[in-house]
Amino acid sequence: MKFLPALILATALTACGARSSDEERVRELFASAEEAAEARDSSDVLALVADEYTDAQGLDKTSLGNFLRGWFFAHPRVELTVVVESLEFPVDGLAQANLTVGNLTATDVDLERIKVELRRDGEDWRVVRADRRR
Repeated sequence: MKFLPALILATALTACGARSSDEERVRELFASAEEAAEARDSSDVLALVADEYTDAQGLDKTSLGNFLRGWFFAHPRVELTVVVESLEFPVDGLAQANLTVGNLTATDVDLERIKVELRRDGEDWRVVRADRRR
């Protein structure tokens, strides 16, 4: 759970036509989330999260925001590296990604594997679920 902010973040697959456009938008969302997290800006991170967000930890969007503010307060420096292991679009308007997120500190690198589900809302994509993977 210590990387929950990172799971809303993240980064950089390939397909054709509209799918490619959707893929680009999802990757842009990951990049925006990563930048917002590194800037420790919980409101910018939450702007990428759907109102109906939920996760296995029992967090909804409001409690995720509270968690992020506390996590950012406890971590004055956030430097992340995000690897998109897979990105799929099983049905129109739904994306599923498996990410590996590394939190780089002066003394250590912590890695977290995260499964993220996103839904398209008009032209925009929003994170609706993010859970740690084993």
